[in-house]
Amino acid sequence: MGHPLLAVLLIGCFSLAALWLPARPAAAAGCTLTAIVWEGYTDPSFTKSFEEQTGCTVKATYAGSSDEMFAKFRAGGGRTYDIISASGDITERLYKAGLVRPIDTDKLQNYSSVFQSFQGGKWNTFDGKPYGVTFAWGPNVLVYDTKAVKSKPQSWDILFDPVYAGKISLPDNPMTIADVALWLGKSDPYDLTTADLAEVKQTLLELRPNIRKFWTTAGELANLFQSGEIVLAHAWPLTYTQLSEAGFPIGSVSPKGKLTGWTDSWMISKNSRNPEVAYQWIDYILSGAGQKGVIEVTGYSGATTLGAEAVGEARAHELFMDDLSLHSQINMWQSVKNYDQWVQLWNEIRS
Repeated sequence: MGHPLLAVLLIGCFSLAALWLPARPAAAAGCTLTAIVWEGYTDPSFTKSFEEQTGCTVKATYAGSSDEMFAKFRAGGGRTYDIISASGDITERLYKAGLVRPIDTDKLQNYSSVFQSFQGGKWNTFDGKPYGVTFAWGPNVLVYDTKAVKSKPQSWDILFDPVYAGKISLPDNPMTIADVALWLGKSDPYDLTTADLAEVKQTLLELRPNIRKFWTTAGELANLFQSGEIVLAHAWPLTYTQLSEAGFPIGSVSPKGKLTGWTDSWMISKNSRNPEVAYQWIDYILSGAGQKGVIEVTGYSGATTLGAEAVGEARAHELFMDDLSLHSQINMWQSVKNYDQWVQLWNEIRS
């Protein structure tokens, strides 16, 4: 991302990485670890160090939504990808589909550094066994072009302002329905009745004239801002990070009490060809160097004490890694029982 400070930090990351990584096993030499991930989770800035230490190339496919991620992972019967960075809305689906294996935490030297409340999290623990390892989390935020939007937005209501007709973007993801449910005051945005969904649909229809495009990746969204097509968006912190580093006048707000978000876990395919290397990758991302790499690239919050130490006290505080208070305030993505209805509603809105 071309930032001088980032370059200095990454050199430190690479040095730290050498301290945690075990000696490279002969079996791993020349191997390829295949992954399907959210954008930024296998950025070369920190992946390169892992590859050099293990001799194993990381080949990643980015997904634009959890549904896309799940579909591609399942299509190969869990054989196409060794590992997946699953959010809480599909972890249970992956488990119930028999696509992932239980995690043997004894194989992870850095597992003890995972925040205590994240060990055994309900989003990745099933039948009393861990099927995933939490490594990152964050809120979905409101980002805006500070030159076009003069006053800092105070709520999501700004998205409905006719002044911004054709100038906003939303994620192309049925989980956005949960955000609208929160805007409508629903107490549980993931447990919506047919009547609730009808209200959500009406609200989205009212918003539709303001929507220029539904975005699928953070990079695509950044381009929409840079081209001047949009000035407001429901986004991941990654887009804010990308545009900030590019010198674009971007702002970000997190309207209190009206946030959805995600707690992401590494899960290993039941039919992985390289499970031991997958464990090495997870261990690396839990380390100070791995956490720092993910945080610097994405702007997301980390999930380990090693990560908090690596980024420093001030940055850890900014990311709520010192007390996790923000995590408890976010309505984190989770499984939805009537998800088929959500998908149908979303397809009607986006068409």
